[in-house]
Amino acid sequence: MKYSDISYLPQRQLDPNSISICSPFSGKVRPLSEHPEPFFSYGTLGRGIIVELTSHKILAPFNGTLLQVKNAGSEFILKANNGLKVLLTLHLDTHQHHIAHTHIAQLGGSKIIKGERLAYFDLRELKTPLLATMILLNGNRLGAVHYGLSHVTAGVDSLLTITKK
Repeated sequence: MKYSDISYLPQRQLDPNSISICSPFSGKVRPLSEHPEPFFSYGTLGRGIIVELTSHKILAPFNGTLLQVKNAGSEFILKANNGLKVLLTLHLDTHQHHIAHTHIAQLGGSKIIKGERLAYFDLRELKTPLLATMILLNGNRLGAVHYGLSHVTAGVDSLLTITKK
């Protein structure tokens, strides 16, 4: 198993004492190893997961702070109140250089509340599905990480579950 791997475990088998991270995205869940950029697929930044988007919004997955917004609103670095840091990033196909009508609802340094809208954008003009990635930036000391659903809804479903060591 590569460092980037997060295993599938049906929700009914997840430990009830584990920590769940609410999905900031809606769409089909895919393993990080399927990311088109090797930098992500090899887990260079840490363990993570991909969601092939079916919705136009990104929501805060937890209470905490939005540390940075980068690359014209396609990257967000968040820190949870418990200290967990995550990177949320959008992957644009090489033929698509920008997303039309992007709106960043929060700025770097803002306090965030779980379910609050961070950004929204227009998917109608995209020719290929937009991929969103969640990377656990400081997750190297965490226990096993699992996903339990093949499709998630932003602000409703758990995207990742971290078991306590």
